[in-house]
Amino acid sequence: MIRIWLERTLLAVTLLSANAVASPLSYFTDKDPVDSLRVAVPAAAADDMAMMALTLMGTPYKFGGTSPETGFDCSGLVQYIYRDISSVTLPRTAAEMANLAGRDVTTRELVVGDLLFFRLGKSSRINHVGVYIGEDRFVHAPRTGTTVRIDKLDNRYWMRYYDRARRLFTDDGNLHTSVDMTTSQRVQ
Repeated sequence: MIRIWLERTLLAVTLLSANAVASPLSYFTDKDPVDSLRVAVPAAAADDMAMMALTLMGTPYKFGGTSPETGFDCSGLVQYIYRDISSVTLPRTAAEMANLAGRDVTTRELVVGDLLFFRLGKSSRINHVGVYIGEDRFVHAPRTGTTVRIDKLDNRYWMRYYDRARRLFTDDGNLHTSVDMTTSQRVQ
C-alpha cells in the first residue's frame, strides 16, 4: 500500500517537475492551485486534494472499489479523497452524496472540493460523481475498463449528463449541517 502511494507520488512529482504539458495536468505545472483558486474545503486541504487526485490517476476502475489497491468506482474515489483530506466519511453511493447537507452551486460558482453529479445514460437517478479540482476540471473514476482520470466539465459528453454540483463545506471551512429544503424534497 505504501509502495503504491510512493510510486504515484513520485510520478506526480516527476510530472510536475518535468513541466508536463498533458492537458489534464497542465494547469498544475505553473501554479499552486491553492494560490489561484477559491476552495470549498478548508484552504489547507485544497492543495492536498489536488495532489491526491494526481497520485490516484491511473488507478483502475472497479465496481464497488474503495481503495488504490483494489481500484475505485466513482463514489468510492470521492469517499477516499474526502476521508483522506478532511476526515469526513461520505455515503457510499453518488445518489446518497447528492442529498447530503450542503448547498447546490452553479457551474460559475464551482470551487475546489465541490462535488459534481451526473445522470449517465437514461437514468432518472444520480449515478455518477466526481470532485471539482479547479479550472473546469474534475477527477473521477468513469467506468469499467478505464482508470481514474481528470476530465473537463465543459466537454460535450459530461455537460450532456451533468445534473448539479454540491458544496459540502461552508465558506469558513466547516461542514454544512442541514439539508436545503429544495434538496431534501428532490425525488432521486
